[in-house]
Amino acid sequence: MTMDVLQLILRFFVAYGYVFLFLATALENIPVVGIFLPGEVIVVAAGFFAASGEFELPIVIAIACFGALLGTIASYAIGFWGGRRMIEIIAVKMRADGNRIKDADAYFSTHGPMTVFVGRYMTGVKAFIPALAGAHRMAFGRFLFFASLGIVSWTVIAGVLGFFFGAHWETLIGIVKTAGWLLLLLVVILIAIIWYRRRQRETRSSKDT
Repeated sequence: MTMDVLQLILRFFVAYGYVFLFLATALENIPVVGIFLPGEVIVVAAGFFAASGEFELPIVIAIACFGALLGTIASYAIGFWGGRRMIEIIAVKMRADGNRIKDADAYFSTHGPMTVFVGRYMTGVKAFIPALAGAHRMAFGRFLFFASLGIVSWTVIAGVLGFFFGAHWETLIGIVKTAGWLLLLLVVILIAIIWYRRRQRETRSSKDT
């Protein structure tokens, strides 16, 4: 990210104010659309803008949380109403057995809350995790609770970092993005370990019978 990107975002803030912040944080949580709207950049920039006195930091955090929450609920709904059928079609085309979908359902039943919470901090996939949670029928109440925890905590951190350290824009965004990718890698490794151990238990169980 360059200073030119920061200047472009700040121009949008000048022109559209909090409306731009709300729309950007909502849309960045919609699958596919979110790829083109890096929320960590926008919220950090809004915090930096608040430091100049143009915005109020508490209002920035509140609007960003509200926008992100609406977008996250929309993502869950997309997964719930359309994602399940898409997953089943893909599974059939890839000739995957039904246990794969059942494994994913079981994963979100057991580890869904932590995945939804931590997913807010992961670069590149935050818009897709709510859709997957919906597709795999994670209980909406549990989803909403842990999604809200992730949204509020992440938004506060990003806004505060932008407010106090936004002058070091490129370094700050580099650190935020790197941390997000590392966290994503860690979660992928953990999921792989969980899947591998479950398969081992199933193999031992089938041999015993």
